[in-house]
Amino acid sequence: MINMREVFAHKDYTSTIEKFKLSNCSWSIFQELHKDISNNKCPICEVELDTKKNSLHSSTIDHFRPKAKDMYPGLKCEPRNYILMCNLCNERYKKSKFPLLDESKRAINAKKMDDVIDEEPLLFNPTEEDPLHFFELAFRRTHQGGILELKRNSKTIPKDKNSYEYKRCKEMIELFGLGYCHKDIHPTKEVKKCRVDILTKHYSLFIDIVKAINDNNKKSLAIIYKNKTHIDELKKYGFYKFIINKQFTIK
Repeated sequence: MINMREVFAHKDYTSTIEKFKLSNCSWSIFQELHKDISNNKCPICEVELDTKKNSLHSSTIDHFRPKAKDMYPGLKCEPRNYILMCNLCNERYKKSKFPLLDESKRAINAKKMDDVIDEEPLLFNPTEEDPLHFFELAFRRTHQGGILELKRNSKTIPKDKNSYEYKRCKEMIELFGLGYCHKDIHPTKEVKKCRVDILTKHYSLFIDIVKAINDNNKKSLAIIYKNKTHIDELKKYGFYKFIINKQFTIK
């Protein structure tokens, strides 16, 4: 998961806002700006975005607080409510969901982001909050091979399942299908949304460097870093920041 908070300080942000104002609320204008920050990755699942229109991994701009009439219609044209996502994360996983800790606090009449400050949402927007605060990576072996899952950051998020922070971690992981796969990869009700394909790909991409760091194997690390093309590719992922911060476990 990628920290997107730099988007508002981007050199092209002001000019993009001006284009947006002249476009009659065409939020797709923000795609290129967000893609530049994310290195053309989906900030949620980190799949590489493609250019095929309406494909599973094409880029979309999501209204993080949905623009539906019974949700947040007044934030339809609010740029701070936008986030880049792949089509799969947007249309098949998140859809028009935006759960709150207390549904009675939903600010349906919100006209600006300041109007929702007291809501206590169970999802967080990576343009506002850093995923490093919430998560660690878990590299796990299963009967179907290796998978990379997100799990609660044990250093910053309390293990109390009733705490607000714990519930936020759990909701983000479950809603986007990015964890708890190790319990059972069979298509049971509990894990039917688990994205084994993308989690397997991420495992394969990072496992060598993770093992070398975990074992403090300087020789292996030197070989990995000598391959500049490979390491430059890894650095494009938000997961790389988790790894160099040693926010991971190997099971």
